[in-house]
Amino acid sequence: MKRLFPLVSLAVVLMLVGCAGEPVAEEPTSGQGARFGLISVAYGHDWQESGEGMLLSTAAQFVRYTALNQDQVALLLALPLDPDRDLPGADKCRLYDLSVDAIAADVNKDDEQGNVELLEAGDLQIQTQGQRLVLAPKHFPGLLPFISGVVYGEAQAGLVELTGGVVATSAGGEAVGAFSAQLAAPLLPRLQRIADQTPAQAAMLARDRDLALRWQPQATTTSDVTYVELRYSRGKKDLALRCRPQDDGQFDLPQALLSDISGKATLELARLRRTFFSAAGLDQGELRVTVRDVAQLQAQ
Repeated sequence: MKRLFPLVSLAVVLMLVGCAGEPVAEEPTSGQGARFGLISVAYGHDWQESGEGMLLSTAAQFVRYTALNQDQVALLLALPLDPDRDLPGADKCRLYDLSVDAIAADVNKDDEQGNVELLEAGDLQIQTQGQRLVLAPKHFPGLLPFISGVVYGEAQAGLVELTGGVVATSAGGEAVGAFSAQLAAPLLPRLQRIADQTPAQAAMLARDRDLALRWQPQATTTSDVTYVELRYSRGKKDLALRCRPQDDGQFDLPQALLSDISGKATLELARLRRTFFSAAGLDQGELRVTVRDVAQLQAQ
């Protein structure tokens, strides 16, 4: 499944935003700028849609920015969930407002004009067990004067197997040099029970009690990040309740954060693994592989 907004929503966000904030202390000054690359590979199993198969999706961004901090750049470009910035602490939950208005308000803090350049890194090849996807850079003009460069559209493949690892390579392009990064995919954290129901059912969400989740835990200790996300709408707001449980196979979403949910909600249990790589033209590159088990809920 995809996070946080598609490219169409990116254009809407950019039209609402007029500027930038101060750089954070650990980042370069606005005159120097900063450059990073992010390659995201996601495997998703949906109990209501994909049967026993998994959907594979990939996305990439190579970015140079000035007069902004990386949090603001992530909001502007609707980057995938970052485990360092977009999750609560261990064994805790937090409600996040993902609506466009909230993003615009967070970024539009002063009158200093920032600049974001989307860099060209050549054709990006993603190789998995039995699948080869190619992401090509394309010019995407007409956003805002301070956003320029190329975009890498998302590539997808359906009903794949979660075996082996992921290798991301590029021969390099105009702004970013050649690189290769590889990472083994984490195991799928398969849901077993949602309250007293199986995830294959359209589970009912009772708002007057904790929501008990049970899943297949990790057999060995790893550095993977495991998180739960419950997404729903309230009026014009798009909200996400995110929790960061220990990967021991059981966690209860607190009732106090469920009471305002109505209608349909999407529950996602995910494991995320990451590695870093170097390339000319970047301060740092990152490859993330996420596996997700997804179920649909209906609030009572």
